[in-house]
Amino acid sequence: MKHNVSITMDQKLFRELENIRGREKRSTFIEHLIILGLHAYINKNEGIGIKPAKAPLTVLSPISLTELKQ
Repeated sequence: MKHNVSITMDQKLFRELENIRGREKRSTFIEHLIILGLHAYINKNEGIGIKPAKAPLTVLSPISLTELKQ
């Protein structure tokens, strides 16, 4: 199940994303970056003992962009 999310971002960040993503769909590319960021965040804070938020955070296993297209 997909959810539609609207965000605002700095113009420089938007241009950087556009230059990097190439022909990949924007939403798919940003979703991939969010997954990578969540993995990095969890790995960085693993030993710190951060209390979970009200809603549990479930991170998907690494997904390739080809799997997301299916």
